[in-house]
Amino acid sequence: MEEKLYSIGEVSKVANITIKALRHYDKIGLFKPAYVDPKTKYRYYRDSQLYRLDIIKSLISIGTPLSQIKEIQETDNLDFVAFLKKQEDLITEKIASLLETQQSIREIREELQRQEYPFGEIIVMEKEEQPIIQTKVKNIGPATILNPSYSNLKKATKEEFRNNGYGSIIPFGHYEKVENISYSYLYTPAPLRKQISSLSSEAERAIIPKGKYVSIKVKSNTFKEYFQTLQKLITYVEEQKLTVKSDIYETFSIGLYHKNEEYISEFSVRVAEAD
Repeated sequence: MEEKLYSIGEVSKVANITIKALRHYDKIGLFKPAYVDPKTKYRYYRDSQLYRLDIIKSLISIGTPLSQIKEIQETDNLDFVAFLKKQEDLITEKIASLLETQQSIREIREELQRQEYPFGEIIVMEKEEQPIIQTKVKNIGPATILNPSYSNLKKATKEEFRNNGYGSIIPFGHYEKVENISYSYLYTPAPLRKQISSLSSEAERAIIPKGKYVSIKVKSNTFKEYFQTLQKLITYVEEQKLTVKSDIYETFSIGLYHKNEEYISEFSVRVAEAD
């Protein structure tokens, strides 16, 4: 049975591709028409060619160079299958990367939403599990920490983890003054897809568990505000006779929705669910 021939305009509509692109593919030998009218120079394509055009479009959509597509079309079937398998693997990697980006955007959105909560007020909330990369520290606290401490944490991770905040872990207990507070760990949020092999010996993967948390936020310009807010959290937990299930997680972030940067800390401690 004779195959139907399609004009370049018809192929453009059926395959959702521009005439300009089809002419370019013909010019470079990537996708040539089945027949060119010697008088009018009009290009015509067979039905059977449209399947190959779909493959070309799919490969282009994931960034495969035209020259590479043309080259692989000239090989045998086994090489072409191996090439397509490699492209599948690349797509899997890109999907994982997009999911990581989605996770990062979601966490930033949730952080901005939390920043809408009133400062200095106790909030009880459910939090999802948060993977982190942490490094153990000594003799470092809010009164002594310097920016290089967080820079060292970033270096310890070896890879470019998303920079949507840092945190510290404070042992739950009584403190007479801010100078008595000593962090046990510094941490940064970690993407799920990063492997432990990407970490130095100074850093380790950990989890902030899912559960019920008592939290309070402070936009502090002084150690006095910072310390008073932390004390308010500890006092609330004790007065409510809540069972503490974790140390205190301090998340340090920046208020991104203002023209001027605002430095914000949120203290959270996990407590037992009510019976």
